[in-house]
This record gives sequence, C-alpha cells and structure tokens, in this order.
Amino acid sequence: MEKPIASSQNRRRQCWECHRRRLVCDFSLPGCRKCYTAGVECPGYDDKKPLKWVTTGEVTSRPRKKTVQQSTAKQHASEDRSDSQDEVWSLSVPRDRLVTESGAIVEAAYYFNTCILPEYTCLLRLAENAFITAFPMESLPAIPPSIHCTLVSLALSHRFHRLLPRNSRSDLREIEAKHYQHRGQAIQYLKEEIGRPDKCRTDKTLVGVMMLLLSDSRQSTSPNWRHHFTAALEMITLRGGVEKVLHSAPHLKALLLIGIISNTTSPPSDHIPLGSDVRSIEVISLMYGGGFFPVLLCPPALLANIIQINHLRLQAFSQPSTESEGRALALLGRITAFSPEQWAMSCAAPEMGIILGHVYRSAVILYCILSLQSLCVLPRTAQLRSLTVTHAKELFAYLKQACGAPGIGKCMLWPLIVAAVCARGDLDMQQFVHRQLSALGTDIGTPLPLLAAVVFRNFWESCEAVRI
Repeated sequence: MEKPIASSQNRRRQCWECHRRRLVCDFSLPGCRKCYTAGVECPGYDDKKPLKWVTTGEVTSRPRKKTVQQSTAKQHASEDRSDSQDEVWSLSVPRDRLVTESGAIVEAAYYFNTCILPEYTCLLRLAENAFITAFPMESLPAIPPSIHCTLVSLALSHRFHRLLPRNSRSDLREIEAKHYQHRGQAIQYLKEEIGRPDKCRTDKTLVGVMMLLLSDSRQSTSPNWRHHFTAALEMITLRGGVEKVLHSAPHLKALLLIGIISNTTSPPSDHIPLGSDVRSIEVISLMYGGGFFPVLLCPPALLANIIQINHLRLQAFSQPSTESEGRALALLGRITAFSPEQWAMSCAAPEMGIILGHVYRSAVILYCILSLQSLCVLPRTAQLRSLTVTHAKELFAYLKQACGAPGIGKCMLWPLIVAAVCARGDLDMQQFVHRQLSALGTDIGTPLPLLAAVVFRNFWESCEAVRI
C-alpha cells in the first residue's frame, strides 16, 4: 500500500489531477489513491504542471466565476458529495473518455489498442491469430462514416458495461446516451448507402452491415440483430454467394461464427440457415485451415461437428426421417473419438491446447446428446445417460482450469452455457457457472453473460420446483 507523504513542505499542494478536478488529495506516493481509483495515471506533485495532449478544438479550461467563500465544514462536505460522482466520469479520462465529438474515432481506436487488446495478446501463445492485432491508427481517415460510428458505439458500450457493476446506471447516462447516438448515426448512414445502387454492393457497405451486426449481437439482448444478419446475407447473395465473396471479404468469418453459435441456443424453427448448412464446413476450412478462431477457441474439427448437429436439428424439425438416429449416433461417435492430446500437439502451447480440447469435446458431446434427445432424434438410453454424466463432470473440471487461465477465460462463454444446462441439481456447478457468467459480462464488456446468468438461475429454480 502507498505511504502518505510525511514532509510538511511536500504537502503544499494537491497532485495536479486532484487540483484539476478540485478534489481533496491524499498525497500518497508514488501516486495518490484518488487517481488510482479513478483509473488514471497520477501526474504527481512537481512544481511544474505536466504537459498533456488534447484533441484539436477541445476546450480544457474556462474562466472561473467568483463565488462566495464557504466555511471549511461546508467546503469539505461539498467535496465529499461530489467525490464519488467525479470519480465516475474521471474513470474515462483521458484515454477512456470517448465523449468528445471531434476525434471520437481516434479515442475509440486508442481505447481498443490500450484497454482491450492487451487482455487478449496472451492468446497468441496458442497460435497466430489475425484478429488479435492493434487497430492501425493511420487508416482512420479512410474509414467510412457508418463504420466510424459503429466503432465508437462499440467502444462506448464496452466501457459502459465495464463500469456498470461499480456505478449506478444514472451515473453512466452520458456514456450510454452517446453509445445510442453513434449507433443511430451508423444505422442512418447505412440506410443511405444501401439505398444507393452504386454503393449497396460494395465491400465498405457490407463491412458496415457486418460491424453493426457484431455490435448488436454483442451489446443488445434483443433478437433484432438478426435483421442485420438477413441484410448481410442478401447483400452476399447479390454478389454471388458466400464462396465467391470469401476472398475479398474476410469479415465473413465473423458472420459464419455468429450464425453457427447462435443456432446452438435457438430452437430449430428460428435457425439462421447459414449456421446449419453443412456446406459452411468447407467454407470454414478455407477460412481458417487448422488454426484458431477469434474469441471462440474451438478446435476446427469440433466446430464442424457443431454445424452438423445444427443441421440434424433443423432436418429433424423440418423433414423428420427414420435415418436421423443412425446419423446422429455416427456423429456422436466421431465427436467422442476426437483426441484433445493429439490435437494439442499442433498448438504452440500444448498444455493449454489439452485443456481447450477437453473443454470443447465435452461441451460438443453434451450439446449433441441433449439437443438431439429433445427432438427425439437420439433415444434416452442408460448408455447415453452415463456418457452425459461423465462428460458433464469432465467439462466442469476442465472449465475450472480454463477460466483461471489468463485470456482463456474470456473465451469460455459457450462452454459455460452448455455447463449451465447440465448443472441441474448440482449446487457446486451452479454456483461456479453463475459466478463465472457474472464476472464475464464485466470482463468482456457485454450484457449477454449477465442475461444468461439470470436465465439459468430461473431455469435451475424451476427444475427444483418440479422435483419437489
């Protein structure tokens, strides 16, 4: 813990940041605790005020109005009342502010490079990943307005959900309002671009729709993000289909992943066709080869199995067949035969590859059995029940290791959701999953894990009520 400055002559002034914010400084070394709590670097107690870069056109000071001198007691009371409110806003100064209109995209890119990216760079120890890279600041002037606004909206929303657990929603109303403002501007720009024949099929417009889709699928608990998915698919169809657009539009990787994973948590009647189409397996292999995926650290072979399960679910709903059970059992056999240890040999960090391999193999096996049994594709036999119990325990054990590993825990949302379904009647697993989902929402700056935690808590309580 920092020690207070003992010398009286060093107490002649506050640190420069507390002086600027008109707070009572605690004079700790090497920096005051007010700055540390606010998440800003303490500028220190030097005689000369440190230089600070500001955005062009930004007003940093105004003439003070003369005020009547208050008593010492009232002054301290006023400072204490404003202290907590000031610290909320100071959490985003200077690099995390993201509230000025001029240079908002610069601040958003800087926020990503300095606050988000460092938390994921440890994943590069597993394998190369083109998605884990700094945002090129030199490319900012060429960004179209729709993407510009969506990037700023994403950064603001991420910041909002990072701060929300420690602050009330009313305290963060300015950040939330600016998030919606930039999102609305992005929609307006895209509407204009899609309405123009010379722009509706361009890469920039398609990327704009994809960015808005990514933003809404991460930050919104409403299913309306699917409209963006439909729009993106229509645009891809106009340009010749997924395979044709693949090489000129690498952002299709994210589109495929969103479609595939969203289908695992949706009823077959609400499936996105691309996420349940077995032809997507070939497209996935062309995009990624045998490498890792952004955020979803699933072995490619198991991701292909997820697509096949989605396909069987959709077939069982729309075109039931007596051959479905045989196909499902054959698929389950292939998933069970997957060797995490053998796959991990291709990873740069084999020990972590083994953990990931076991997590996803168990999760995919459980998804296969439980989802296909609910559609009466797989029978409810003692053998499958035993396999479910075995892999639920294995998933629980390896999830504990994965969630405790730096960077890896941020990518465990889907396995945690599968584990939550299997946690019925297991209090230890329920507490672990709920704790991880609650922390994950703040960690990755999105409300989705928090919503999942609430949904599964109600699910577990309803299961207990049925038992009783």
